[in-house]
Amino acid sequence: MNAAATTTSIQAIIWDLDGVILDSSEDHRISWHHLAHKKKLAFTDEQFYATFGMRNDEIIPMLWGPMDMEQIKEFGEIKELYYRKSIREKATALPGAIELLTSLRDAGFKQALASSAPVKNIEVVSEALGLERYLNALVSGETVPHGKPAPDVFLKAARELGVDPTHCVVIEDAVHGVEAAHAGNMKCISVAGTRDLPGLRAAELMVTDLTHVTVDDIRALGR
Repeated sequence: MNAAATTTSIQAIIWDLDGVILDSSEDHRISWHHLAHKKKLAFTDEQFYATFGMRNDEIIPMLWGPMDMEQIKEFGEIKELYYRKSIREKATALPGAIELLTSLRDAGFKQALASSAPVKNIEVVSEALGLERYLNALVSGETVPHGKPAPDVFLKAARELGVDPTHCVVIEDAVHGVEAAHAGNMKCISVAGTRDLPGLRAAELMVTDLTHVTVDDIRALGR
């Protein structure tokens, strides 16, 4: 039994990606505009913010009407190729993220990344930031039936870690992510920045950024 399991009921941490480990929202925004321009379609920043964090197969028909899966896949790949090029050039971890990943690893906690992002995006970010040093599993929303606020991606991460969901803490920055964590019977830390939203306050712990989270804070969630 590892040290984490002997001192607390929390045994694993499941991380969201965008807004938690890195902030690539601007890269996503520009990439969606690039796709819309290339396909000569209307697209606004308001539409971007309303759909940010959802899966491409949900966003694309919502924005531009019904399409067959091949067309959705084509649109998504145009957007993601542009996004991945940008991330390879300038990915930077958010304050406190690498420090907390390191502290949790050293304390014996299992860790997974579980994101709505496509598999290739997760792999590019992981390589750019060296996340494989800290994580035991990488799970994409592409590989589960339902996106957030359904808990599918978090439950799959817990299975891959071999940890019961009730012994997991999710770190999220979105209301749908907090809802997904709770739907999966997991505790949640919300990274809110300057936002004070009821859905983020529903988390067991809400912080402005990860410099305010310690291993002891996470252990306390299991007591």
